[in-house]
Amino acid sequence: MIALVFAMLAARKAQAVAVLLLSLFATGAAVAGPTYLGAVDRAVVRTEVGESDRMEQTISVSAFVGDREAVTAQGFDSVVPRTLDVDGFEAVYSTTYLVLGVEPDPAVSWLVFRSDVCPHLRMVAGRCLMAAGETVVGESTARRLGLGPGSTVTVTAATYSEMARRFVPAGAPAQLAVVGVYQPLDAAAVYWGRTGYFALGSPDSEREPLFVNRQSADGVDHPQDMRTVEGVPGPGALDADHLDEVRADLADLREELTGGSGGGSSAFFAQLTTELDGLLDRVDRAQALARRVVPVAAVPLVGLCWFVIFLAVAYGTAGRRHELGLVALRGARRPVRWWLGAGESTLAILAGAPLGYLAGTLAVWLVARARFGGGELALSGDALPYAALAAAGALLAALLAQRQQLASPVAELLRRVPARTATWRTTALEAIAVALAVVAVFQLRGFEGELVGLSLLVPSLVAVAIALVAARLLMPLAGRLGARALRRGRLGPALGALHVSRRPGSHRLFVLLAVAVSLLGFAAMAVDVASRSRAERASVETGADRVLTVLPVDAGKLLAAVREVDPDGRYAMAAAVVPPATPAGRPMLAVDSTRLERVAVWRPEFGPSPGEVTRLLRPATAEPYVLRGTRVTAVLDNPGQPEGQLRLAVSLRPLDGGATVRMTFGVLDRGVHTYTAEVGPCAAGCRLLGFDAIYARSGSEKTSMVIRELPGLVSTEQLAAGGWKGTSAGDVTAGPEGLAVSATATGARQETWVLPPDVPTPLPVVTAGALPDSVALTGLDADRPVPLVAGEATTLPRLGARGVLTDLEYLERQALGGTRLTQPQVWLRPDAPPGVTGRLAEQGLVIADDDTVAGARALLDERAPALAIWFHLLAAGFAVLLGLGGLALMAAVDRRRTTEDMRALRLQGLPARAVGRAALWSYLPVVVAALVTGAVAAVVAWWLAGGYLPVFVDDSLVLELPRWPSPRPRRCRHCSPRSGSPRRPWACRWHCAGPCPDLLRGEGCAALGGFAGGSRVRD
Repeated sequence: MIALVFAMLAARKAQAVAVLLLSLFATGAAVAGPTYLGAVDRAVVRTEVGESDRMEQTISVSAFVGDREAVTAQGFDSVVPRTLDVDGFEAVYSTTYLVLGVEPDPAVSWLVFRSDVCPHLRMVAGRCLMAAGETVVGESTARRLGLGPGSTVTVTAATYSEMARRFVPAGAPAQLAVVGVYQPLDAAAVYWGRTGYFALGSPDSEREPLFVNRQSADGVDHPQDMRTVEGVPGPGALDADHLDEVRADLADLREELTGGSGGGSSAFFAQLTTELDGLLDRVDRAQALARRVVPVAAVPLVGLCWFVIFLAVAYGTAGRRHELGLVALRGARRPVRWWLGAGESTLAILAGAPLGYLAGTLAVWLVARARFGGGELALSGDALPYAALAAAGALLAALLAQRQQLASPVAELLRRVPARTATWRTTALEAIAVALAVVAVFQLRGFEGELVGLSLLVPSLVAVAIALVAARLLMPLAGRLGARALRRGRLGPALGALHVSRRPGSHRLFVLLAVAVSLLGFAAMAVDVASRSRAERASVETGADRVLTVLPVDAGKLLAAVREVDPDGRYAMAAAVVPPATPAGRPMLAVDSTRLERVAVWRPEFGPSPGEVTRLLRPATAEPYVLRGTRVTAVLDNPGQPEGQLRLAVSLRPLDGGATVRMTFGVLDRGVHTYTAEVGPCAAGCRLLGFDAIYARSGSEKTSMVIRELPGLVSTEQLAAGGWKGTSAGDVTAGPEGLAVSATATGARQETWVLPPDVPTPLPVVTAGALPDSVALTGLDADRPVPLVAGEATTLPRLGARGVLTDLEYLERQALGGTRLTQPQVWLRPDAPPGVTGRLAEQGLVIADDDTVAGARALLDERAPALAIWFHLLAAGFAVLLGLGGLALMAAVDRRRTTEDMRALRLQGLPARAVGRAALWSYLPVVVAALVTGAVAAVVAWWLAGGYLPVFVDDSLVLELPRWPSPRPRRCRHCSPRSGSPRRPWACRWHCAGPCPDLLRGEGCAALGGFAGGSRVRD
C-alpha cells in the first residue's frame, strides 16, 4: 500500500510539490510570527537600553557614614557590597565628601575615591594615582587655577553652616600632591553610574572632582562622607536574555535593604536609588504592544495557508474522482480508500512541515537582519509548538477537503459532471464566519477598545465576511452573464462565465484572492499611516527641523548670541526647557517668540496660530532702561527715620548676558542728596532690573523715600510716568517729584522690591490644557513667576500635552537673581546656513548635541510599534503569494479537463479565437472581482479597526495623527499660505506638490532635498 502511494506521488509530482510547498508556507507562517516577535523583543531591548543613559541603568546603594551617623564605615563596607549582587552587574565603590582649599573661598570641591578610576581617565599631563597623598585634577580646573603635575593643594573637609550660610572647615588640613591632569575617556560611560560628574546640565558637571585613592580618602580628617556602591551593567547584562534575572535580583535587593517580610539584613540603613525599574517597565510595555500588533497579521496568515491547502487538496481530489470511483468499484474497504486518497497530501504535508520550520526561521532572520539588525541565526524551541499546530491544522484541512469525495457513492464518483449537492453546510459555515466578524467588531468598538482576544482578527474576519457575501453574488451573476452572452453569440465570454459559475471551487478561489488583496491593502494603509504619524510626531517632539542643545549658559547670553548670528530672525531661535521643581509641576518651554512663526514646527490643531501666540506672549511693554557706562548716579530724598538705617540698592544685568550686577549706595542721609557707585561690567550696556529699598532696624516701623532721578538711566519724568511695580500694593507711588517707595522693617532687615515698567508681571503663558491653580511654575531664579494664562493650546512643540510656553526674554526680565539655563537650545529652520554652528560657537555657545527631525524619526522607526506594524506588510506579501499559488494550482488542475472540453468543442466547429477567449474569461472575472472586493474589504476593515492599531508606545502627545493613507504626497508647508500673511516655511512635510515659492526666492525647500542657489539644502 505504501508503495502504491509513492507511485501515485511520482505520477503526480506537480500536485505533490504544490501541497508540500503549501505545507511549508503554513508552517513557516506559523513560525514566522513568534520568531519575528522574538526578534522584535531583542530589537526593543537594544533600542530602549541604547537610548537610556547611565543614570537609568545604574543601581546605587548609599549611606552617610561618620562620627555623627549611626552607620559606621565598617558596617557599610561589610554588608552593602555583598548585598548588591545582580546578575551581570559590576560593583563600583566610591567615597565622596566636600573640601575647601582648592577653589577660591568659599567655593568647595569634591574629593572622591572611586574604585578602578584610572582606566576611565585620559591623562592630559602627568600620570594617574599610584600612592597615598596623591590626587589628579580635571583639565578645566587645572587651567583655571594654574595647577599641574608637581603642584600641591591643601584641603580641609567642609560642612555647611546654617548660621554663616556658607561652607566652613570641619577637620584638620591635609596636603595632596597633584600628579596628573585628566579628561574623562567617555563622560557617558556606565562606569560613572548615577554621579553628576561630567553629566550635561548637571551642577556637578562644572565641578570636576579631585580623584584620590582609598588611603588618601580615609587619611583626610573629615566628620562624615557618602559611601556608595553602584551596580553598573557589564557586557550583555541588559540584553533580552537577562532582563528577567535582573528584575528578580533587583526585587531581592530591595527586599534585603528594606527589611521586608522575607527577612531583611542589617543593611536596612542604606538607601537604594535606581531608575532601572522604569527602563524595564518601558521595555515590557513595548514588548506587550508588539505582541498585540503582530498576531493581527500572523494569525490570519496561518488560517489563509490552511485554506489554500484545503482548496488545493479539494480541487486535486475532485480532479481524480474517476480514479477514486474505480478503487471503490473494485471493492476496496473504506480505510483503504481513505489512505489512498489522503496518503499523497498527508506525506507531502508531513515532509513540508520541518522544511517550513527551517524556512520560516531563516526568512525571519533575513528580514530582521535587513530591517533592524537581527542577531545570530538560531532555531528557537519557542516556535516548535506553533509549527506543530500549523502542521496539524494543515493535515486536518487536507482531510476535510477530501471528505466529500471519499464519502460519495461509486455512481457519483464515476460521473464526469458531479451532481449538485445541498449547500446548507456551506451556508451555515459562511453565516458563522459573518457572525464572528460582527461579534469581533462589536467587541473591539463597544467594549475593550483595543486589539485583544477575538478583536485581534477584526481585519481578517471583516475581509472574509465581505468576500463570502460577494462570492454568493458573483457565482449567480457569472451564470446569468454567461447565458446572456451565449444568447448574443459571444461564445468565448459565455463559455468562460459559465465555467466560472459551474466550476467546483470557483467561489473558494474568489474568497482566497479577495482576502489576500484585503490583507495587502490593510497592511499598506497601516504602514503608510503609521509612517506618516511617526513623521508628524518626530517633527512635534523635536520642535524644529534642527535643534542644537547647548551647554548650560545664561539666558541673556543665549538670546544675544542667537540674535547676533541671525539678526533678522530668519532661521534661528533661542529656546530653553525649564524643568519643574516637583513631579507635579509643569515643564516650561521658553522661546524667543518673535521668531516662533518662522522657525518652530506649529500645526493647525495646536490651537492658536504662531502669530497669535507671539502676540499673547509678548504684550506691549515699556522699553527697558539701559545704562551705558561704569558709574550709576542717583538723586534720592530721605525724609529721615527716628532710628534704623535706610539704603537703596540697584540691580542691573548686562545686555549680552551675565551675572546680575547689584550695587548699594550705602546708608542714606536725611534730605536730598546725590549718590554715586561704580559698576564696571556695564560699559557695554546694562538693563535695569529694579530697585530694592532696605530698611534695617529693630522692631516694626514703616518709612519712605523718594527716587528723584538716576541721570543717564531714568529721568524724573520717567519715574513719575507710572507703571512701576512694588512688592505689595501701596509700596510704590509715582508723583511729580519722582517715585516714592515705602519700606517696612520687620525684625532686623526688610526689603521692598521696585520693578520697572518693562517687567511683564504677571508672566504671560500659553498652556497645553488647563493649568491648575495648585501648580507653581519654576522660574530661572529662586522666585517663582506668577503666570497669566493668555491662551490655551492642545499641544505644544517638544512638550506635548503637558507644559507651558512663554517668552524667554520676558522670563529673563522677571528673574531678579540668576538666569542660568540648564537646558538651553537653539532651534533652526531647514535652510539655516551650513556654518551656523561655528558662528554660534564664536559667540561663546558650546554645542553639546545636534537633533534633527530625521534623527527623531529614525529613533521612532526603531521602536516596537514600527517594527511590529512592518510585519503586516511581510505577512501581506505572503498572502498574495498564497493567492497567486492557489490560482496557478487551480489552473494546472483544470488544464487537462478544460483541454478535453475545448478539443471536443473545436471538433464541433468552435473557432480557435473563441477558445482563447473562453480560457481568458474562465479566470479574468474572478481575479478582477476579487481585486475590487479585496480593496473594498481593506477600506472597510481599516475604517473599523485601523484606529485601534497602536502606533506609539505612549500617548504623551495629544496630536491629531493621520487617519487615512495619503493617495499622493502632501503639499509642502513652504507652499502653504496663511490667511493674512505671506507664505511661511514653518516646517517641510513630505514633498512639494508643485514649484516651491521659497526656491524662487533662493531660500530652498528642504522637502525637495534639492539645490537652491547652487548649494545643497539640508533635509
